[in-house]
Amino acid sequence: MKLICNLSMLGSQPTGLGVYSANCVSGLAKRFELDFIAGTGLIPHGNILVKAPKSVALYKSKFAGLQRYLWARSLRFGSGSLVYSPTHHGLPNQSGQIITVHDLIHLHLPRQNPQVYIYFRFLLPRLLQKCRAVFTVSEATRQDISQSYGYPLEQIFVVPNGVDTTDFSPNPALRTTSDPYLLMVGGRHPHKNVLEVLNMAPHWKKNYRLIVASCSQGKYQRMLKQKVLDLGLTDRVVFKGYLGHDELLCLYQGASALLFPSLIEGFGIPPLEALACGTPVIASDIPSLREVLDEAACFIKLGNRQSWADAIHSLTDSSVVKSHLTEGQKILSKFTWNNAVNALEYALLSTEPRLENSRRNSGIC
Repeated sequence: MKLICNLSMLGSQPTGLGVYSANCVSGLAKRFELDFIAGTGLIPHGNILVKAPKSVALYKSKFAGLQRYLWARSLRFGSGSLVYSPTHHGLPNQSGQIITVHDLIHLHLPRQNPQVYIYFRFLLPRLLQKCRAVFTVSEATRQDISQSYGYPLEQIFVVPNGVDTTDFSPNPALRTTSDPYLLMVGGRHPHKNVLEVLNMAPHWKKNYRLIVASCSQGKYQRMLKQKVLDLGLTDRVVFKGYLGHDELLCLYQGASALLFPSLIEGFGIPPLEALACGTPVIASDIPSLREVLDEAACFIKLGNRQSWADAIHSLTDSSVVKSHLTEGQKILSKFTWNNAVNALEYALLSTEPRLENSRRNSGIC
């Protein structure tokens, strides 16, 4: 049995899906002989069977999703191969494949991206019928997938995200008291809830600036900028576009806190990256974030001003901050990429034991 990893959707500017895909598949390549359906992003050592056109990469264009789907319909591999996709972008005509559904945000929030909603509402159910198993990143999302699509719970495996603490680590020299700021990461999507943070400005604007990273250009950002103008926050809010790793790392290291008040999440990588940098986290009290962050974050009730006021005030209490960061170290020891690859290996072999024949002679690295 040959394992084929579908990375056709990966481009040169990876976001959460790309980070997960790169780390899981790179770890998997150390353990198994792999073939690849390659995208334009980094590909681990292995045999490239097909290379996808640049036009189908994630976020390449408004119609990249449709182009990807149409292109992928031409791909089909024999029964001696198992196709694994670390995202929900599977092969429409491939039987017995495995896909990874990270969240159902677009199914539950159809207005956020109507085109992607169509995929999750009408095309993903068809794809699930061709899957022998589905992987996801949290137990909360596992339950959501089963309930939303009627997919058998016993065929859904949790393969979580991780964070590299050698890559994300504290740098106290960057955290100054002269110009403190709060950080949001992933502001390109409305479910990240930047609008609520702006509405809660009375609780933070006197003591902090707000930096919103990875906020895309377009109608949504124009609306946010107008909101900033209407609230008189032009000198307190900064919007940044897509950030490279080094710039994002510096922002994590220098922030007084990461704000992560998402309406819905499948897992949430930025809070782990922030905790690894010694930065406290304020997060929305939703099931997936409770599951992942446990006692390592200060949780807020969305829409509740007193909850926001208490959370922002907690940043001035060193004992509270220290307690959350201490708990954060326990969380980080759990969510490593090595542990994620261990879970991935277990899920793959549970689904298809014949993959043992593709294991590298050196064993687990």
